[in-house]
Amino acid sequence: MKQKFIKIITMRNLTRISLLVLLILFQNFYVFSNSSFPPYPEITFAVISDLHFYDPALGTEGKAFEEYTSNDRKLLKESVEILEEAITFITETDADFVLIPGDLTKDGEKSGHEKVAEYLQKISDSGKKVYVIPGNHDISNPSALRYMGDTKERVPNITPLEFSKIYTSFGYGEALSRDDHSLSYVVEPVDGLWILGLDACRYNDNPAEGHPVTGGKLSRETIQWLDEILQEGNRKQKAMIAFMHHGVLEHYEKQKKFYGEYVIDNYKKVSAMLADHGVKIVFTGHYHAQDITLKDFGEGSFISDVETGSLVTYPCPVRTVRLTRTQDMIIQSHFIENIPSVPDFKKYSREYVHSGISGIAANTLIDMKVESTEAWKLSGQVADAFVSHYSGDEVAPEKPLNMDGISFKGKFLIGFKKNLVKTLYHDLPPADNFLEMKLINPKP
Repeated sequence: MKQKFIKIITMRNLTRISLLVLLILFQNFYVFSNSSFPPYPEITFAVISDLHFYDPALGTEGKAFEEYTSNDRKLLKESVEILEEAITFITETDADFVLIPGDLTKDGEKSGHEKVAEYLQKISDSGKKVYVIPGNHDISNPSALRYMGDTKERVPNITPLEFSKIYTSFGYGEALSRDDHSLSYVVEPVDGLWILGLDACRYNDNPAEGHPVTGGKLSRETIQWLDEILQEGNRKQKAMIAFMHHGVLEHYEKQKKFYGEYVIDNYKKVSAMLADHGVKIVFTGHYHAQDITLKDFGEGSFISDVETGSLVTYPCPVRTVRLTRTQDMIIQSHFIENIPSVPDFKKYSREYVHSGISGIAANTLIDMKVESTEAWKLSGQVADAFVSHYSGDEVAPEKPLNMDGISFKGKFLIGFKKNLVKTLYHDLPPADNFLEMKLINPKP
């Protein structure tokens, strides 16, 4: 009888334990389901990207420097003044911290990184934290050069370890966790909010000579680290956002086809993984465009890729972002319109970028065997499309690429480039520069 009684008690305890386990599993499922992640705390922060700071001591005059800038769209000569204006603006805002998603320097010059760190310290001294992540130009870059008249020479670049040391005060020294296989890390700037700095750059694949690898990919080891971090954040009930250099979503139709190196190789897997763990916002850069896009995975799971344009490419933006207790995300965009050396900087920067892209487009078309006069007739329209996309909230003209007067041969040779121009004007929702969006079941 005693044994039977003990058996009954044991069975009851087992039943209770089973029910308790089921209850815990149910609670965990409920807590981690897509519609019930921890709310974002009320916070305000700023975002600047692709500073491409250029140390003027490396030379700003002469044939070699002019040749470089003629094939580029960055306002390198003005990068110091532009950064100073951005810092002045940021320090006067109520932002709690600043995110910088990579390409801090022109081409990873060590002197450039050291000077950027000095400028970022001015933001820190104003009471605002700063968090950085590298871009494809920043580390082990063979294009770190000094320009001297007609010649150029290599200057010291930096290693991944040197990057983390130079920017110790801007994320790496504060990290709760760091990935052993990249420069990814996690910080908690305010209670309850984790920021995931993700490094998808492929500087380990850079050649000894030539150009750095533009594309990005999270390695298998980094994805494993990220998965562990996401699960830990969920267990500890942390709201999470991320920032990285490369995009995790396409910002226009078929971007992966036309410019695949600006979206990480495994973007579909990574974006779904982040969304499944409640990371609803990722701040990116790289393409130099003001663009926001959103992917809805259904059942309350979604992610928004907030891409910020380059500080040295028109329209030279600074974003401010506010997350509210009512779970709204309010994004405003501000633009550098004046610098000491160029009072009407807005007009100047637009014309500079437009003419630069037009020249690059014309030379590209000529290399494709398009007749020179036709190439130049089309190149301005190509530049119009890119400048419109860089600016955000694109408005397409009646004819995105007017082919009137272009020969049959020219039309044939331009081929898929025509579709690229059209798709650059096709602005995916939501709005790009000024946006108020619910972070619960958003409507793009």
